[in-house]
Amino acid sequence: MSSKTFSLPFDEKLIYINGKWVQPAGQVSAKVENPDTASVIAVVPECSADDVDQAVKAAHAAFHDGPWINEYSGAQRRDAMLALADEIEQHRSEIEVIESINTGKPIGDVRGELDDTIDLFRHFAGYADKVQGRHISSQANSTTEAYTVKVPIGVVGFINAFNYPICLLAWKVAPALAAGCTIVFKPGPQTPLTTQYFAHLMDKTGKFPPGVFNVVLGGIAAGQALVDHDLTDKIGFTGSVATGKQVVRSTASSKFIRSASVELGGKSPGVVMPDVDLDKTAKLVVSGCMSNAGMNCNALTRLWVHRSIYNDFLPRLKAAAESLVLGTPQDDATEMGPLIDERQYKRVLEYIRIGKEEDKAEVLTGGSPGLGRGYWIQPTLFYNVSPKARIATEEIFGPVLSVLEPFDSLDDVIEIERKSEFGLAAGIFSHDHQSIAKFTRKMRSGTIWVNTYNGLFSYLPFGGFRNSGFGRELGYESFDGYLVTKTIIDDISV
Repeated sequence: MSSKTFSLPFDEKLIYINGKWVQPAGQVSAKVENPDTASVIAVVPECSADDVDQAVKAAHAAFHDGPWINEYSGAQRRDAMLALADEIEQHRSEIEVIESINTGKPIGDVRGELDDTIDLFRHFAGYADKVQGRHISSQANSTTEAYTVKVPIGVVGFINAFNYPICLLAWKVAPALAAGCTIVFKPGPQTPLTTQYFAHLMDKTGKFPPGVFNVVLGGIAAGQALVDHDLTDKIGFTGSVATGKQVVRSTASSKFIRSASVELGGKSPGVVMPDVDLDKTAKLVVSGCMSNAGMNCNALTRLWVHRSIYNDFLPRLKAAAESLVLGTPQDDATEMGPLIDERQYKRVLEYIRIGKEEDKAEVLTGGSPGLGRGYWIQPTLFYNVSPKARIATEEIFGPVLSVLEPFDSLDDVIEIERKSEFGLAAGIFSHDHQSIAKFTRKMRSGTIWVNTYNGLFSYLPFGGFRNSGFGRELGYESFDGYLVTKTIIDDISV
């Protein structure tokens, strides 16, 4: 596939509120780019606080007065979600092209993300008719019956990141819909198009009442207006640590304390033990770091290699990185795309400079811009990096791997890593069961991969410790996060 053009079945200058495409209140707009070429592909509105207010009020009315939770059975919500999954599947080829052009992702990666998106809606549809409470026996007083019921938390405001627009939307929206919540969704400002397309498809099913799903567009101002709105009951956020902390402060300091789930940054370590297949492991490490051009919160960016194999492993790592195919994202052969925008491009180049000049790290390969257009940067490997170096401790969010100084003791590695400000993910490559057990037991990481990396599944929870956030995406845990428990105590003697 080499097409670089697309058409949208909706007017991208409108926003989707209360089941209708409407004009935004203001006149401010933003350009949407193709990061492969830095060319403008669309112009979309920047929503004002008034737009956000209208969207939240629509979601609030839909929750409290509409049929989605007040009349629909769980089976009806399930069937609506299944119809939506079918609609996405029917239009997946158009969505894949739009997502690839808007994000710069290789088309092969986007196809996998659409597989996941469709699976997520079908998976969580299965929870919609299985919301269950408990009967609790009263052993002291037989005239009292007590039980719990699970109810949806209410209006959820979502603020999404730019790096996985349609897939992260599914992570958030699917369990919330299954629980019976209504939603106001703000995509990352760089990548709004597939969220708008999703709203179009949801509307097309005819199975979702007005106000159940609403879209607002924009950056910090729109996000802050959504977080601050007193009619939201929960905020779900994916993004930077600094913004995530602001989200948590805002939800705690408004008129009502509200729930929040924040999935933030990471500086995920990987450990290569001496008993592994070096060639296979090198490819897994490079994939773990360079997937999505390193714009992964769980990217493997901090690598420990045992001293006994260090010098043998480095050339294999270099070869694996240099074998990655950079090229037009819509070409099937392309394996790595560009960074998302100029800001991120400059940020990553600055960290490469820091690695060379301040951290005094040695470059194994890369370290320069990529294809002479857009926001491309070569896969970059540093080695003999101090564990305290800035490139080894700060999240870069780009195709940069720090191979740390060689290690001798796994215990020492674990002790260092347990002091990290992050705790999202980690990986170990080994065939020694004692080493694997020690690492998985002692590491404070939400997801730990063993002899693999990056694989995530709809039925397994994902989230972190410390500055990597709190709350869980995916799995039953995410569904349960959109429910609250009521306790009912009934005196049956009356």
